[in-house]
Amino acid sequence: MSLSLLSLRWRLIWSLILLQVVVGLLVMGGFLGLAWALGRVVDETGHETVASIQRALMRGADGQLVVEPTSALRRLQKADPQFWFIVRDPNGVQLRHGEVPPTYLRLLNALDDTERVAIDPESDGTRPKARFERIESRAGPVAVMAQTGGPLTVENTLKGTGIAFLFLVAPMALVTCLGVILATPFVVKRGLKGVVATAEHAEGIDVHERTTRLPLANVASEIRPLVNAVNRAFDRLNEGYDRQERFLADAAHELRTPITTLQIHLEGLPNDPLKMKLMQASARLATLAEQLLDLQRLDHGLSLDQQVELKSLCERVAADIAPLAIRSRCTLSVDAPQPLTVRGDAPSLERALTNLIQNAIEHGGPGCDIQVRLCEPSCIEVRDSGPGIPEADRERVVAPFHRLVPRGRGAGLGLHLVAEVARLHRGQLSIGSSESGGAKMRLELMNLEA
Repeated sequence: MSLSLLSLRWRLIWSLILLQVVVGLLVMGGFLGLAWALGRVVDETGHETVASIQRALMRGADGQLVVEPTSALRRLQKADPQFWFIVRDPNGVQLRHGEVPPTYLRLLNALDDTERVAIDPESDGTRPKARFERIESRAGPVAVMAQTGGPLTVENTLKGTGIAFLFLVAPMALVTCLGVILATPFVVKRGLKGVVATAEHAEGIDVHERTTRLPLANVASEIRPLVNAVNRAFDRLNEGYDRQERFLADAAHELRTPITTLQIHLEGLPNDPLKMKLMQASARLATLAEQLLDLQRLDHGLSLDQQVELKSLCERVAADIAPLAIRSRCTLSVDAPQPLTVRGDAPSLERALTNLIQNAIEHGGPGCDIQVRLCEPSCIEVRDSGPGIPEADRERVVAPFHRLVPRGRGAGLGLHLVAEVARLHRGQLSIGSSESGGAKMRLELMNLEA
């Protein structure tokens, strides 16, 4: 798995583990290099020194003990020009290298029955000064006494370091890594607490809550530039939306006068098919301008503190729009057995219900039956006996400027306005099918009393 695909938690875990490993290796290597440079990586027990002597011992042509000048012995002598050792075979023949201190010469005879021993004649408790050991060599069995404290070979140094790492450093590293794995999720969660809260706050920001900005409280300083950048982006988007909103409102206002003038002039024309088409087009323009103004008013918010009696509202809207229904040869009835009161904005609810009935008249067709029904707890239904709305189009019809009939009389904003009114009343507009197969528009206002 790529590191870029991992969560922040695992990125931190792997980064911290890698950092610990690298730092541990660097520290260990640094100490090892310093010790090597200071001459502290030495053969304190003398074991490697004796082994080097063992590999170099041999018999000469005359049968005498001789020492081959190997690279190991040269390294020991180079490190300490006073380096010494003494070798004795079972016949008492001795081979000396360097100046052997008299103290050690006297001790040699006293170790006849000893296999190996570390020798510290001064007993200062630091480290042994010499090592005595009986070994097998190419020259046969011999006893060797050699000075300790020579430098270790690179091979043995690495071997010793590896053993120390395996038994000392590795367990500590494993415990530390386990601690990192267990602690990092908690640390990440705690460190990103402010970011999570900011993200939750951002979920509430939409086109209707454009003034809300992301809080900077409890946000880490590393994240604050991002939060500030997002807030500035919100500011720019809000400014652009306000400009667009002002343009639409101004355009709608400016269109009302020429549309009215156009309609007056059209009324004076002789009645013919062209006049009817022009009158329909001007009516669509007038409807569009009014609906744009309605949307602009909705964007500025509504007063939802009014007590609205839904039964009288339905009856009033039905009476106002009855002439339009009659012209379209539609029957319009209101089924409201008892009053229902909600908190809301009466003008916007009237406008929403008007749009629903107009939509039923337009799409129900001539002679359709339209029923306005009041449902508990706070719901208004408009049903018609028309062809209905295909299920595939029910979500799209509430989108701005979407029309089921391309050349219909509407501007494509009616149902969108109804949906906006429902949202501002903390309700919703749902579209279904009536018992007769026509459309059923349900305006729910269920949460107004909360």
